[in-house]
Amino acid sequence: MKTIKLFILLLLSALAAGAQEEAKLPVVKAGSDIVSIQDGDNLKKNAWRLAPEAKPDVYEAELVNGRKQKVTFITDVDSISFDVEEGKKYDFIIQKGDTLCYTEIVGTRFTPAADFDEKYRKERKGRTFVDIPEVYELVNIAIAMTPTGIADKDLVYQNSDYYKAVRAWFDPYRDHPLLAALDAELKKEQYFNLKMNGYAFEFDKANRIVRSKTFDRTGWGRSNALRPFLEQLQSFSDQTRFREFFKRNKKTYAEQIRFYRETADIAEMKRWLDRNFPSSNDYDTYNIVFSPLVAYNQSTNWFESNGFKELQPHVNFPYPQDFGRYAKDAKVSEKSMIVFRGNIVFTEINHGYINPEAEKYADRIAKAISRRDFWVDKRMGPNYYGGNAAFNEYMNWALVSLRIVDYVPETEQPALIAAVDRMMTASRGFPQFEKLDKFLIPLYKNRKPGQTLADLYPQIIEWFEQQNQ
Repeated sequence: MKTIKLFILLLLSALAAGAQEEAKLPVVKAGSDIVSIQDGDNLKKNAWRLAPEAKPDVYEAELVNGRKQKVTFITDVDSISFDVEEGKKYDFIIQKGDTLCYTEIVGTRFTPAADFDEKYRKERKGRTFVDIPEVYELVNIAIAMTPTGIADKDLVYQNSDYYKAVRAWFDPYRDHPLLAALDAELKKEQYFNLKMNGYAFEFDKANRIVRSKTFDRTGWGRSNALRPFLEQLQSFSDQTRFREFFKRNKKTYAEQIRFYRETADIAEMKRWLDRNFPSSNDYDTYNIVFSPLVAYNQSTNWFESNGFKELQPHVNFPYPQDFGRYAKDAKVSEKSMIVFRGNIVFTEINHGYINPEAEKYADRIAKAISRRDFWVDKRMGPNYYGGNAAFNEYMNWALVSLRIVDYVPETEQPALIAAVDRMMTASRGFPQFEKLDKFLIPLYKNRKPGQTLADLYPQIIEWFEQQNQ
């Protein structure tokens, strides 16, 4: 009996102590679920969503090289700041109405992904680049030669003369240990991080693969997924005489780069976006990276250093023989086909405009798409364009339809817009996309003189709100 009483006494003491600790936690008020974070010099606008079910919800502060820095959580009505040190924790409460959201900041060491020095900034400010980088292509060839790459035609584009040349040159080296190592990573769904991080390396004058002078990593996350395989990558390059192969195929690379720069006219894409989003271009430079071997996948990363921002899309090449994959039975002119083939890179550049524009209405958009199963096919899973990303992807491809309106002959527009609608609703899991197109295209065509697409965002969001009811 005494043991039970002692246990109850200890339990009550612990609860009282916990309540006292909780009472001591600083409280910051909020009227919205969306919070911005100033992490050192990096302002993350509307990057944090309240999650009262998480106790606590942990934010890992990015301490550059482990140095102490100020971290501020900024709600719509209040803010709270801490001088955060590596390895230490800082607890507080964000209170929205009667809801308490327990939050914790943890100081973690952070190596910046990019370091844009003065020379880099000066050379690239206001410019768009398109490239097939050498080590990046080496990584894509290695991926293409893995068992997974050979088996998956949606991962590696195989209907080209270039692919045939790759197989002819590299088939004798299919037993190289690098390929087995990368194949194991591909089975762990590391394709994007392996491929994208290829851009973080280059060859030096001695043919050695070394870290880029600018980038620590160009994939997602806080580490370079390719770095553990550098020794094997070097061996594969040496044994296969990769650099010789790369030189022999420079004509192919130059032709594909020229298509993006001149034929698809990336500069005109940006002019169209600048006109329609005059105050939302959030990037100083656009750096488009691709490989002739990439099939039907694209990805994008963003970098900021020394007050300079780079948008870096990683895309595939839009082979003309693939036009029918996207626009079945559409008989259109060469001009229209080129506009449509440009969608691959256009839909990545878009994010430099539509994401900042959407941030202005973040809380309203979150409420407007709250019925997730209505907006996104639940078969795609909970992590498929979660939160406001679903709205941005609707708008991303809606801009494709509007660009068709502006650049494709009127008689050919319906077939291409229908192709976009089919892809988004039937294949990509956005069931309300065709309805959005039917609303947005007339709205855009009938806009007032001088009115931009950005000016139409309140009406567009209102349409989402009405559909969401």
